Amino acid sequence: MQPHNSHKLEPKCLPNSFTIGDWNDIDTFYAAVHAGPKLNKLAVVHRATVLKVCRDETSARNFIAKHQKKRKRV
Repeated sequence: MQPHNSHKLEPKCLPNSFTIGDWNDIDTFYAAVHAGPKLNKLAVVHRATVLKVCRDETSARNFIAKHQKKRKRV
């Protein structure tokens, strides 16, 4: 028997969310997920920590690229 609100258990893949890196490697995996009350911003997550909340996909991708370069130098 299905629960009454089984549609709430179905994951929604929103168009702007994305991941970068290998899922099995914690050092190279980044995710950009929707944040904010209207889901119009992206939170960049690395190692289970929100690094930054970006306005759009382009700025999130640029931030991740800069963060990856900075981590390689250290």
